Formats: sequence, structure tokens, C-alpha cells
Amino acid sequence: MVSKTRRKFLKVSGAATAFGLAGCLQDGGSGALQTQYMDTPGYEDFFSKHTSKFEEETGIEVEYDFVGWGDAKSTMQSNMTAKSGPDVHEIASTWIPAQVEAGGWMDLRDEAAAQQLPDTSNYPSGALEVGQFDDMLVGIPWYWGPRAWQESGPKMDEAGIEGSPENWDELVSQGTAYNEVTSDGDYFGAMSGGIEPGRNFAMFLWQNGGSLLNEDNSAPAFNSEAGVEAMNFYKDLIVEHEIIPEASLDWESSGLQSAFAGGEVASTWGALSMTNAYADADGNSRDELRVSAPPKGPDGDSGTFFGMELLGIASWSNKVEEAAQWIDYLAQPEVNAELADIAGFLPPTSGGMNTELYSDPFYETFDEEVFPAAKTYPQVRGWGEIETEIYQTATDILNSAVTGNWSEGDTKSALDDAASVAEEALNN
Repeated sequence: MVSKTRRKFLKVSGAATAFGLAGCLQDGGSGALQTQYMDTPGYEDFFSKHTSKFEEETGIEVEYDFVGWGDAKSTMQSNMTAKSGPDVHEIASTWIPAQVEAGGWMDLRDEAAAQQLPDTSNYPSGALEVGQFDDMLVGIPWYWGPRAWQESGPKMDEAGIEGSPENWDELVSQGTAYNEVTSDGDYFGAMSGGIEPGRNFAMFLWQNGGSLLNEDNSAPAFNSEAGVEAMNFYKDLIVEHEIIPEASLDWESSGLQSAFAGGEVASTWGALSMTNAYADADGNSRDELRVSAPPKGPDGDSGTFFGMELLGIASWSNKVEEAAQWIDYLAQPEVNAELADIAGFLPPTSGGMNTELYSDPFYETFDEEVFPAAKTYPQVRGWGEIETEIYQTATDILNSAVTGNWSEGDTKSALDDAASVAEEALNN
């Protein structure tokens, strides 16, 4: 039934945009629960199977569709402005403040929802904190994952590199040694296209003992001495030490995954999706990978970025109980583990981690060694504008460096300018 419904959407909308599809979901008139998720390989089969199972168990019909990441933010904002669209939607954690301000989500502590939703005591406090904003429980954690240091054992063995780098000094010394003995690719690759320079900068900043905002999140702090040092270290890994290839400035997720799986770079940092891309490539095996927390900075911190996706109920939904039951179904350990595995992340509960899919000790490294060092962006209004300014600034610094146009003091000046924009965003 669901596949038939989706074909109907496509037939009606023709070459519609993602927003058009979202509109069809709301206006279809079927009486079914309307849901939408980020377009991810494997989701079609997952939702086809589980919407059918859920309907058999509850009698509730669920229609679903997908929106690409490039269109998702504007599509959701348009829905929130119009107060129409899917009843249930996947939530990107970093978008929560702006979307709460737009009135897009209901408080899941509302009795009608809370009676049907999973027990929140099953979730780690850190995961739940991400889903809360402005005294609201906005979303139920769905899957999450930190970026771990990952290296190809065979590539390192060929170069005579023993052990993963534990700190920045070892990162540089191992990268230099790798370059001296091989011309077959580069030592380290980091996504430096799109928004990724901002996330890499944040990781180097945390490793250097710095923070993006001050303690009460009322003012920018990323332009501190720790921030300048972190950004310059990132830059120098490319232009001075030549450990990160200049080509990485064009790499987003798929580009880096391809480079790592194909041996163009011997190491990287990434979530389980990076692991899966490597293992799926011809001639590779997951057993070859060495995984650990990222190298520590001078402050002794292995700070790494973690991402989280959540599930929320739209503020305009008139099917709150059905929506909450559907979220509760998706949170069941076996179901949640299956979805997290498809997405290339980890289930957020011990129940999901204890399923057969995650029984391999390999996953313990992510859960027990990498997660303790993981951080995410501050949950504050105006963060969307701040994040954009940070990644654009980091990108500009890197581009200036690789084209020979960077001078001493440029990093501090650029971060100060970005901090001025951030301060205005926080005060508005």
C-alpha cells in the first residue's frame, strides 16, 4: 500500500521539488499519518517493510517520503511558516533552535504524546539534552555517532607506521614519515568541502582546549588564542606539512569516503558511514581498519564532533497519538538498530547497542572510547547563522593559504570578523 501511495505522489507531482512532495503528503486526503525523512540509501526498503508491519500491529497507516539534505532545511522552514506538512519528521539536531523559534515542533512532554512515546529514561542524558530546547522536549533521539580516527592497516604497515597518533605532534611526525616513504596517496584526509571546514575547525578547537561560545553561550569564544592556534594548525596540515591534500578542499562526504576506500588517503576521521564505505569497497575489509579517538591537542583533549538525528511531531499535527506510537515503534531496539545500521550510525540506547547487529566488539570502540570525547554544537538561537559564518570563514582561510594569499595575522582578523557576526546573531 505504501509503495502505491508513493507512486501516486510522484505521478501527481511530476518533476516537483522536495517542497512539492511535502505538500502532497499533507494534502493527499488519505487520512494516513504523514511522515518525511532525509533521503538516504536503504531507507525505501526499510520504511516499506516497517510501515506495513506497524499497520498490521496497530491499524495505523503511515505514508512516507524523502527530502534531500540540500532541500530539507528550506522545505521544513516553508512547512513551518505555512503550518502544514508531515506529522512526523526527522530532525537534524543543529537546526532545532531556529525551528523551535519558528513554532515548528510540539513539546513531546505533552500528555497526548508522552503516553505513547518511548521511556526517555532509556536514553543517555547527553542524547536527551540535544533534543531539548527552550524548556521543550523537541525530539526523541533516533541515531547518533561520533567521528573516530580511522586508518587503513595495510597502508600504514606498508609505510612502516606503527600505532595511531595520540596527539598533534604524532599526527605531524607520522604524516611526515608517511610522505617520506611513499608517493602512493596522502597520509590524512579530512572533508574540507561544503560546511565541513567548520566542523573540522570545531574539532581542532576542542582538542586545543577552546570552545565555540563562552560558558553561558552568550558570546562567541572561537576567536580566542586557542581558536587561532587551532585554525592555523588545520591550515598548516595542508600547506606546511602537506599531510592533508589540497584536493580535500573539494571533498564532502562521498568524496572523502571514495578517497579513503580507494587508498588515496591512508587515514581520516569519520562516523560509521566512513567505516562502511571502506569495508564495502572491493578488496577492503573492516578488519583492516584501526579505530580510535582522534589525536589529542596540546590541552590533552581528543574532542570530536558527533551528529544526531531525532524524530519530532509537527506543532500542527492532528494525529499526535498516532505519531507518538509510530515514533515509539521506530525506537524499539531491533527496529532502531536496523535503521541506525543503514544510516551508518549508532543506536542511542543500550537496548539498540545490545542487538545482534551491534554485537561485534568493533562497535565498542566507537561507544566506549570515542563517545566520551564527543561534543556537538551549542543549542542556541542564531546558531544557524553562526555556523554558516564559521564554515565560510574557515573555508576562506584555507583557500587563501593554498593560493599563497595568506599572511601572518589573517587568521586572527578573519575569526574576529566572524565573531562580530556571531555576537550580533546571539543578540538578535
